[in-house]
Amino acid sequence: MEEMAEVMFLLSSGDRLKLLSEIRGGDLRQTDLAQKLSVTVQETSKHLGRLSDGGLIERGPNSCYRLTSFGRAVSEMLPSIGFMSRNRDYFLAHDTSSIPREFMLRIGELSEHSYVDHVTNVLTECQHLLGMAQEYFYWIIDQPLPWSINKPLSDHMSIELILQTDVPNKAYGLARNMLGPRAQVRYADRVSVSLAVNERMAGICFPDLHGKTDFSCGFIGYGAEFQKWCFDLFGYFWENSRKVRPSGASQGLFAAADPELEATGRKTGLTQESGGLKLR
Repeated sequence: MEEMAEVMFLLSSGDRLKLLSEIRGGDLRQTDLAQKLSVTVQETSKHLGRLSDGGLIERGPNSCYRLTSFGRAVSEMLPSIGFMSRNRDYFLAHDTSSIPREFMLRIGELSEHSYVDHVTNVLTECQHLLGMAQEYFYWIIDQPLPWSINKPLSDHMSIELILQTDVPNKAYGLARNMLGPRAQVRYADRVSVSLAVNERMAGICFPDLHGKTDFSCGFIGYGAEFQKWCFDLFGYFWENSRKVRPSGASQGLFAAADPELEATGRKTGLTQESGGLKLR
């Protein structure tokens, strides 16, 4: 515990954290680091000395500071701590216990994000995500939402959906009508995280402290790291979900929908409206 306390002390200074971040981006001299921190060379030297004594950095032959192998390993964890710290209020009200440990260690990959703080905005962004998809659309949700789609889904697009095992028949029918017969559907006993990802962006809503998906706020990201984290998380849940349809679910593709939707769905798979697709 003493060794851990020593490292935590080194990381307790905002200036030392910034030094680690700057050195992580490339070897730098002391004068360059002082300029980046907007502090004196003497103050920078003191911080560098502590980081060196702690084994996090070392001075190279060209008088530039660089991360040690230990410092590099520690610095890889900092983005995740930073992301959680910057969103402390959110995670005080949301549960991450359903997220596998390996993904929690990588959660800093969500750092480049937009925080969406109203249920209407969250649902609009997620619907936009489906409309943008060209290559694939992967979706985890407990209850499908009746989104409208303004253009036809690509015939070559891969579509995968994970629903909760006890999804009502009508909700299952809505999903089938919206995504079409080519969508692959799997089931999980419990779905608490809502996630949607395509080849360009992704969005995620974590569950509240009661384990219920909270659509009132969430995170949207267009960056490669954000998208890959969500893509990989979907893959994890996909591999651990069931291929078998839940007990009592509709055996017909559109049998769960209302009569009008069922009749239209059997003919076209989706309602044609103004050249696009719209779910009634």
